[in-house]
Amino acid sequence: MSSMLDVGYVAAPGEDIFPTTGPHLDVRVLKDGKYIDPGTIRSLLTRLKVGKERKALWQQQGEEWKPGFTITSPFGKRTAPTAGASTQHMGQDYAIGAKTPLVWEGPGTFTPGKGYGTIKTTDIEGKPYEIRLLHTKGGKPSEAAAAPPQQQQLQTPGGDTYIYVMGGRKKEEDAGSDFLSSYIQDSLFSQQPQIKSMINPAALLTSAFGQNQQLMT
Repeated sequence: MSSMLDVGYVAAPGEDIFPTTGPHLDVRVLKDGKYIDPGTIRSLLTRLKVGKERKALWQQQGEEWKPGFTITSPFGKRTAPTAGASTQHMGQDYAIGAKTPLVWEGPGTFTPGKGYGTIKTTDIEGKPYEIRLLHTKGGKPSEAAAAPPQQQQLQTPGGDTYIYVMGGRKKEEDAGSDFLSSYIQDSLFSQQPQIKSMINPAALLTSAFGQNQQLMT
């Protein structure tokens, strides 16, 4: 689903819970549960827009790729820039000032956390990635995905099996059972709202058949 997500802003002094030399953005990327160099997926990071002007974190100019902001600490081994910082940097640091807003343009979901936010997205080939924005704060969490409909497997008196999807559509394994579908739906939704949860689709299914085990059409 294509979207525009508010993914927070660069934390100001006093807001950042991680060891830091000052306000900046640390972008970390996980593929298959492992950290990878963010520079290897620059095309994906063009979706991360920075500031009110929404400047892309990475930009392509002809055949060349350039970061939209100065990289102050690359991915990999480094000398810890401050006490408590890592010597094996799992992301890329960008020189971006405090309170600078961040937006993700494109498919994905966002979950804010303590000191960082997480974007889950896919590339153009559908491969999943997790992008973590450290030294940030705020952002609007994505709405939770709707829970899938509950399914019940129902068996008729004659032994035929049907799958009834609660709160959704009924899928029939046997052709010509539109009557059965409407029978259950009409019986469910003709009830008062407060007793809908008490309806037993299996009992309704059984009652749709006569003594000769045929649908009462």
